[in-house]
Amino acid sequence: MNLQTIPVLLLIVSGFLLLLFLGWRYTLLGLALQYIGVFWLLVQILPVGLAAVKLIVGWMAGAILASSQVSLGEELPVTDLSGRIFRGLVLIFGVIVAFSILPAAEGWIPVEGSVLVGGLILLISGLLQLGLTGNPFRLSAGLLTFLAGFEMIYAGLVSSVLVVGLLGLINLGLGLAGSYFILSSTLEESS
Repeated sequence: MNLQTIPVLLLIVSGFLLLLFLGWRYTLLGLALQYIGVFWLLVQILPVGLAAVKLIVGWMAGAILASSQVSLGEELPVTDLSGRIFRGLVLIFGVIVAFSILPAAEGWIPVEGSVLVGGLILLISGLLQLGLTGNPFRLSAGLLTFLAGFEMIYAGLVSSVLVVGLLGLINLGLGLAGSYFILSSTLEESS
């Protein structure tokens, strides 16, 4: 097994965790695995320090979202088996699409193949998560996933410290905004 396939598999597993399990603990685990995979792939094209910034900022955004869920103290309801099967099949089709458009995308975007397929998988997984939920916590995790895919592809094109810093601020801003929207309903009920 090639060392570049391990992080791509890690990104696929994190996508399944994010889509199939609705509990916030599984979502946090999926985000943590996702950012480990992003770090692993980005170390190939960026200096270790810049790749570590993406890892740490992603974990911080996930921790911000998780802290808002802990303060609520509620768990999302477990969905039925048919919903999980549907979301799993949709993600399988998304991964197939990512691998099938990879040769054409390599012609358009001059990025290493494993980084490009990892970014495409995260883009598709994030879009699926955004389209299949209305919960602010799940939407925030979907936005973070989509942005991580964009960051991976963009980092292959531009390796600027300023861009990494600005994208890190966007990640933290998404985490804070998601946390605000999660807690805003409880703030309105208490006043």
